[in-house]
Amino acid sequence: MGNTTLTRMETTLIRTGLQNHEDVIDFNHADEHGKAILSQLFDAYAETPSQSWYTYQGCWKSEGEFAADLVSETGILDSDWSTYFDYDMWTNDLFISDYTSLDCRKCGEVMIVRYE
Repeated sequence: MGNTTLTRMETTLIRTGLQNHEDVIDFNHADEHGKAILSQLFDAYAETPSQSWYTYQGCWKSEGEFAADLVSETGILDSDWSTYFDYDMWTNDLFISDYTSLDCRKCGEVMIVRYE
């Protein structure tokens, strides 16, 4: 999409999405990648910056990489059972009800967003 689209999206966010002091601070303290993410989430879901940081789960190479990391970080799977675990099915289930993904217009990876 390029910088022109990001600039237009950022302008829209600044004009209509910064609803309170906390939103302004969140936007001003974000780096270039963070501002692009905030703008894209506002464009897609009309989320303000303070809402976005709660639902945004990071940019990942794939949905599968995110799901595998979630299993590892939460410790929901005993290591003895990991060879029998169907990571593809787990990923599919996660993205049916709990998470969604967007292509990040800034870095090109997959942006993961948790449903509220």
